[in-house]
Amino acid sequence: RGPGVSGLTLMRKLVSKKKKRYEHNGFSLDLAYITPKIIAMGYPSAGLEGSYRNKVDEVVKFFDTMHPNAYLIYNLCSERTYDYEQFHNRVAYFPFADHNPPPFEMMRPLCDSMKEWMGEDDSHIC
Repeated sequence: RGPGVSGLTLMRKLVSKKKKRYEHNGFSLDLAYITPKIIAMGYPSAGLEGSYRNKVDEVVKFFDTMHPNAYLIYNLCSERTYDYEQFHNRVAYFPFADHNPPPFEMMRPLCDSMKEWMGEDDSHIC
């Protein structure tokens, strides 16, 4: 038998180290509100990696519960991708290498995309 729910929560906290986690409303995620409309989070993972990182099912549940029909996920990871259907195809892809700044020429289109999405409705977040 593998670790129980409390063991997995402990494992995720150990991986997060001293980073602050979102621990509200029954969620424990490597996620932070940068502003009330902009959220930063770790890559949503599945399988073994999901046992110590943000589990994709929990991330979907978080957004569907806390921001139903009002979110757009920005996948910035160039190394891998995931099934966008899990997020109701509300994913924009602006890839760049992990632990690096985005290419300068990507900054304007990324910011314009976020501004457009958030400007469509007051409830929209990204």
